[in-house]
Amino acid sequence: MRRPVRVCVTVLSVLVLSARPALPQPLPVSGTAFDADLYGNLYVLDAGKNTLCLYDKSGLLQRDVGGPGWSDGQFDRPSGVWARNGIDVFVADYGNHRIERFDRSLNFVSSFSTRESDNPDDRFGYPSGVALSRLGELFICDTENSRIVKVDRFSTVERTFGGIGGGRGHLATPTSVAVGPKDAVYVLDGERVAVFDAFGNYVRDLMPGLFRRPTALFADNTVVAVVDSTTILLFDADERPAGAIPISTLAPAGAGIRALVVSSGALYIFTGEEILRVPDPGRRSDRETNPESH
Repeated sequence: MRRPVRVCVTVLSVLVLSARPALPQPLPVSGTAFDADLYGNLYVLDAGKNTLCLYDKSGLLQRDVGGPGWSDGQFDRPSGVWARNGIDVFVADYGNHRIERFDRSLNFVSSFSTRESDNPDDRFGYPSGVALSRLGELFICDTENSRIVKVDRFSTVERTFGGIGGGRGHLATPTSVAVGPKDAVYVLDGERVAVFDAFGNYVRDLMPGLFRRPTALFADNTVVAVVDSTTILLFDADERPAGAIPISTLAPAGAGIRALVVSSGALYIFTGEEILRVPDPGRRSDRETNPESH
């Protein structure tokens, strides 16, 4: 098992030499979670203030919503946000055990919760992350039950996976979920990234043994990116190593990364205190990353 891992690390170290962007100008925006849409708009959650803020691509605040509470549009320690398609914004409202949906201008649309469901298998609690598939399905990171909940376009729980009885796909401490190339579902689970198909069947771990301290995950139609310790590791649509960027070339010394997003030809790095923006290392177009929008 050790030999394949050593070969993988060697390949990545070679790719580092051609993937060293200049230190970008930061956007001074603070919060706890972040996403960007295909137009370059920035969405920042602050779990302490229970707010969701919308900034334009230049970093100017356009609107903020939320506040502590359980009414529509309010939050209790929101922990995850998804806004990739430029239409919908989904928030994992951790303490209220629900997913809230807004439009791209942050007008409240609806909320989804199964806390009071008659079927205990459908119930989720303390959601830490949420992702939308190209088919309109929601994947919710259910930390209370250490699993992923899949919700169809009609707001019905279709299935759960990764929980008790999941075999090698059993999730211990899932914190983030993303839908990536070929509709695969990627889950950040402790020191590994587990990969499932769209039906919740466990497929494999992404590069077993490679990651040391993964802290953030991103995936879209063409790329998977993982923040691991001091490096951002990039993988192509076939999960082959596509690059490795030392965090020291992007962020000030000692800065941690809470989230990363590849969108609109840019790589965004969110430290919790600022957003750093550099050209997308893959130089992909919006047509490649969001084909359904054209």
